[in-house]
Amino acid sequence: MKNNLLKLVLTLGCICQSSYALSKTVYFGSAAEIIPLAYGTTTILRFEDPVKTISHAEGYVIKPVNEENPDYAVLSVEPRSLSGKTDVVFILTTGEMAKLKLSVVPTGSRLKLESIYEVKSQKNLIESKAETLPFVGKLELMTAMIRGDQVNGFEITKMAKEVSSGSDSAKVTIDKVYAGAEFKGYIYTIQNRSMKKTFELDIRKLEFGHPNQAVLAYSELTLLAPLGSSTDKTRLIVVTKPTSFYQDAVLPVRVVKKSEDDKSGGTHD
Repeated sequence: MKNNLLKLVLTLGCICQSSYALSKTVYFGSAAEIIPLAYGTTTILRFEDPVKTISHAEGYVIKPVNEENPDYAVLSVEPRSLSGKTDVVFILTTGEMAKLKLSVVPTGSRLKLESIYEVKSQKNLIESKAETLPFVGKLELMTAMIRGDQVNGFEITKMAKEVSSGSDSAKVTIDKVYAGAEFKGYIYTIQNRSMKKTFELDIRKLEFGHPNQAVLAYSELTLLAPLGSSTDKTRLIVVTKPTSFYQDAVLPVRVVKKSEDDKSGGTHD
C-alpha cells in the first residue's frame, strides 16, 4: 500500500513538473508576439477571456481543446502546412485584440517549442507591476535625483536642452526629467557666464506655473561666482506635481554683486 502511494505521489510530481516546464506566458500588446509551432503537433493557447473571433487563420486548424464542452478561452492550434508565418488576430469577448505571429518551424528544429502558451494582456502585466512597486515620496525622489539613481515607477528622460533664465549672463540647461504618477522631478544646471557679476539662487522664490506646482527644491550652491571660478555653476533639483512642465519654471536668479568697474545699473540683471 505504501509503495503504491509513493508511486502515485511521484507520478503526480512528474506530471506537475512536466506541465510547468512545457508552458510559457506571452503578453500581447501593439506588436505581434511570435509563437513557434511544429507541423504535425498541436499547441494549446490559453487566454484570460474567451475568444470571440479569429482573423487571418486560414493556414491553421484552431478549435476549442474540448469540443464536446467548448471553452473558447482554451484553444488548440495545428498548422496546415510545413512552413509559414502569419499574423493572426484573436479578438476576445472583452474587445481586446491579441495579435500573435504564428510561425511554423521546420521539423527537427532546435528551437524550443512549448506545448502550452498562456496568452495575457500586456496592460495587465504593467498594472500588476505597478501594484508591486513601492511608493516613492517627494523626499525619496529628491534623494534619488541628487545621487543620479534610477527610480521605480519613474520614466527618466535626458534633455540637455537650454531654457530661458531671464538673464543673458546666466545659462540654464534642463538635464533630466523624472516623470511619475505622483510627482515629477527636474534637474537643471545653472551657470554664471559673466566675468564680472555674482548671482544668487534663492530657491525659496522658485515658481513653477500658476498656481505654483513646485513641491521641493534643492541647490548645491546659493551664490554663483563669476565665470572661471570653481563655484560658477550649480545644479538645481526640483520636485513638482505631476502636471507641471519644465518650461513653466521661473528661476530666482538675480545679480547680488558686480565688480568695481561695472557698477552702472541696478542690482538685477
